[in-house]
Amino acid sequence: MSLVVAVYGVAEYLPDFLASLEAQDYPHDRLEVVLVLDGVVDQSPSICRDWADRTDLRTQVIETDNGGQGRARNLGLARAAGEWIGFPDPDDELVPAFISTLMAARDADVGMLIGRTLVRQRGVSYPHPLDFRFRRGVKGTDAKLSPDVVQLSTHEVLIRGDLARRCRFPEDRDAPTFEDGMFIGMVRVLNSRCVVVPKAVYYYNKRTAGDSAVQTAWGRPGRYLQQFTERYLPYLELTGGAPWAQQTVLYDLGWYFGVVDRGEVPGMPGVAERHELLMRCLAKRIDAELIQRAPWPHLSADARARMLLWKGREAVAVIGAGRVTSLYSRAPLTGSPTPAKYWGRECGYVVYDEAAERAYEPARCARLTEQARQPYVYNGAATGAVL
Repeated sequence: MSLVVAVYGVAEYLPDFLASLEAQDYPHDRLEVVLVLDGVVDQSPSICRDWADRTDLRTQVIETDNGGQGRARNLGLARAAGEWIGFPDPDDELVPAFISTLMAARDADVGMLIGRTLVRQRGVSYPHPLDFRFRRGVKGTDAKLSPDVVQLSTHEVLIRGDLARRCRFPEDRDAPTFEDGMFIGMVRVLNSRCVVVPKAVYYYNKRTAGDSAVQTAWGRPGRYLQQFTERYLPYLELTGGAPWAQQTVLYDLGWYFGVVDRGEVPGMPGVAERHELLMRCLAKRIDAELIQRAPWPHLSADARARMLLWKGREAVAVIGAGRVTSLYSRAPLTGSPTPAKYWGRECGYVVYDEAAERAYEPARCARLTEQARQPYVYNGAATGAVL
């Protein structure tokens, strides 16, 4: 099997990452590491070359000018010889049994083996928001039958080599994230079956400096524009708008509503209007039923209500503790209407509490529960909270 690693500006983290590769209990003579050195900004290339000279793992080192993670991974994928291929990030770490545990769960009909990501920051580890997938232990599933089994990253998965080689990571750099999501989508179109493996743990190191590509993406215009035109909309096209693909997009959109509603978006002239139009366009591509029953806690009921207004629903009631807590409508509901907005642009009107109860007409309202709760398993104990 092969691990393809795109390396750029991670000298601080490389020693621990490379040590975690050497610590793998999978037979080293059957494990290939393809290091793609994507330009020089620090000591990363020399660290990789020195390590390749002394490790007992079969290692290829590919050097190229900086072209981005997508291009680097595609270069490495073209050289990887393994029957199964993974794409770990060089600022993270794998537990010693990561590869062997995943490989023990494979079968001939499965296209992807999914390990469990734990987020680690300042020495503390906690579950990823999608950790609920592992609550039933090792489990085979089909994305066509379980559309809520979202998979957005490639770093903690192994993909059957014959499938991986038929896919490519996007190489454009205007859209700062969702490269992995596009690749996973291509794989799932070819084979939608996977196995989730809880004991194959991958540590995602969340940088305290906040300088990773994912963390800095929210400050870039491409996160709000090209992310839609070059990622989400083409993703729905290439997957035929499958329910699992729509759920994946819904999961990602939840983070946008949070950032926008908290006022954490950067000041970028003209971006708000274009982004809001793209959000409306994307909402129209997603089934109303999926929006109503989306299980993602970070995609709030207020966010889903606005999406349903964009889709043309006349009114949407948000229900909490058996009562209507807010009511969204395309038409004013009071003499002094309160606009429902997204990034300053109106999508309807909203009333709360007693006013919402008085205006509520069940026959014309879509209903949403106030909070979706998706359980997860942590240290063997199921809880209703989601981090």
